[in-house]
Amino acid sequence: MALETHNVLASQLRMVLRWLEANKEDPTDHFSRHGLDVSRVSEPRERFPAGAVEALLIDLRDSFQRPCLGTELAAHHRLNDAHALGITMMASDNGLEALERAIRYQKIMSTAARFELPREGGKVALELHHSAFLNVLDVLEPYFFGIIWRWVSIAAPPSLTPLATRLTVAEPANDCLSEALGLPVTWGAKRAAMIFEESALMAPWQMSNTEIVRANEPMLDNLIRGLKSGDVAASVRLQLLDALDEGLPSEDQIAQTLHMSARTLQRRLKAENTTFGEVVQQTRLQLAQQLLASPDITATEVGLACGFADASAFTRAFRRWTGTTPSDYRDKQPADGDSAAGKGG
Repeated sequence: MALETHNVLASQLRMVLRWLEANKEDPTDHFSRHGLDVSRVSEPRERFPAGAVEALLIDLRDSFQRPCLGTELAAHHRLNDAHALGITMMASDNGLEALERAIRYQKIMSTAARFELPREGGKVALELHHSAFLNVLDVLEPYFFGIIWRWVSIAAPPSLTPLATRLTVAEPANDCLSEALGLPVTWGAKRAAMIFEESALMAPWQMSNTEIVRANEPMLDNLIRGLKSGDVAASVRLQLLDALDEGLPSEDQIAQTLHMSARTLQRRLKAENTTFGEVVQQTRLQLAQQLLASPDITATEVGLACGFADASAFTRAFRRWTGTTPSDYRDKQPADGDSAAGKGG
């Protein structure tokens, strides 16, 4: 796939913005030089073309003569830059589950790279493979593994340490990645990978939270479907999922977010054999059913998360959709232990 067809979640460039500000530089000047609108970095679902992002990174690396730019950028990355993916990874039960989740949803961050997780001899390798950005691997490989290790260090038990970190690029004059990670790094390897003992990855994580995972994975699944299909209904669902906890946005507001008129949005949804109202109902119902599976979230909280003003409005809508009340629906759901027992049988 050509570089021009790849894209990157705009918020992934927040670390570039922070790095520039820390170096007393005007981010707007550097972004606009490569056709990137710095104001879009704050938009949760905006995406930038990979070619423009690569040009920006090359420019920064060469202009500032920073051989360890990737490590410096990783230090400016924040968990919420990855939105639901970052939070859901940290809430995983263990390291292996977190890495599997990262691979499943990696395209949300960028379509220009992919991770694999081969296992052999009791070891697990998180391998990084590039479809693009080949002219700036010396920035991106240290960046990717830098942020992964930052995430692992926060959520995992202290005993979890990589057996090895291998990068395909040449060692810089100042091996700042080894210093930043506090781990030895092998340079010039055939594959970029961070290798772990599988048994160590299975140790329980300190930030494990089943409710967070249950609430966020439907959004991640919708994001992936939207990227794969490119359909307008999927884009509307994504915008709704981002906004529902603050109330139900109007059709005009969603259309504006998608950079089209309400009439255009209606026409394109009709071409996909649906309407705005139908997409709203499907999105709310899916989210409500997912949240009701957690006994720790009250029906009132579920209703608010789905954009309803009060519990009674949510109950009426849910009964209309399903023929039952939220409480009755929840009572009919199997407990986690029953579900697990069923799978085992």
